[in-house]
Amino acid sequence: MTEPLELSLRGLPEWLIREYLIEMGASPDPDSPTTMHAAAWSVTWDQQKVGIAGGTLSLTQFDLVFTGDDLEQVFEDFMKKAQRGGG
Repeated sequence: MTEPLELSLRGLPEWLIREYLIEMGASPDPDSPTTMHAAAWSVTWDQQKVGIAGGTLSLTQFDLVFTGDDLEQVFEDFMKKAQRGGG
């Protein structure tokens, strides 16, 4: 098992993060709504509201932690999806 990889994201809704993870082969954990498992890796996340500098608006930030094997490839595959932003 490699060291966990952490990623913080803003601007993607949770449903889309889940969809990307499902496309990558992960399945929801029936005991945790913020955990998904694939054959060789897992991911958990939490969320928080973060303010935007100079204003009163905030964004939801998702903090993901990937664990398992071959995380560099998993991370690369996820980032390819996240960078296109669902649009």
